[in-house]
Formats: sequence, C-alpha cells, structure tokens
Amino acid sequence: MTGSRNPVVVFQYHMKTITSSLLKILALLVVTVGLLAPRVSMAADQASAVTGEVVDLMCYLDHGAKGAKHAGCCAKCIGSGGPVGILTADNELYLVIGSHKPMNEELVAFAAKTVTVSGKLVERNGMKMVENAVLQK
Repeated sequence: MTGSRNPVVVFQYHMKTITSSLLKILALLVVTVGLLAPRVSMAADQASAVTGEVVDLMCYLDHGAKGAKHAGCCAKCIGSGGPVGILTADNELYLVIGSHKPMNEELVAFAAKTVTVSGKLVERNGMKMVENAVLQK
C-alpha cells in the first residue's frame, strides 16, 4: 500500500506538517519575547551602583596607568577635561557621565581613589557607561 502513494501528495503532506509546527514555534517565541520585554526595559531604567578606582581613560587605555603612582597624572588629565572612568575590582571599565555633562570637576579630587557612583548602567558594542551618575558620599 505504501508503494502506491503519490510522491507529490506525500511531500505536500510533510511540508504542511512542518510548516504548521514552525508556525507554532514562532508564535510561542513571539509570546515569550512579548512577556519578557517589559521586564528588561524596567530593569534597564533602575539605578545601579558601581564601585572602583577613578581613572583617566586616556592613560589607562593607552598604557594601563592606574593606582597611587599615577594619581598626579590622573588628576591632571581629569582636571584638563580628559574622559574619566571607573575601574572595578574585577577589571570592568565604565565611562562616567553626569546628567548630560562630564563629571570631571566632581571626580578630580578622587583621582586614583576608590569611589562609588550610582546611575543607569548601559552598554553598547562592548563599551560600558554609568549614565546620569551621582557620586555616593
């Protein structure tokens, strides 16, 4: 009996079954993403804290300069407007930006010292930033 089946009909039956299964999987994915998306966006808006050493990004990225031996140069670079960052204990580097402006004036006194800043953590293409950062005292 199986030898008498038309191959075109068998192929159409299998394609219909596969298409139906794929549509069910796609619908399940859409529902799952729809349920998770609001939670992800809410978590991104919450403020988080980052603790680490204040570094000037020019010297740190160029030649790894950090620590007490580099404090004077770090303060000079931050004071002259160079980009400032936080280097965490596990070597994660964050650009630190205040409310739509640099935080150099606030952070220059803490060059090469450990501080905590809070703000919105964002990351794009491997670059991390604390946005709308506030220095914790």
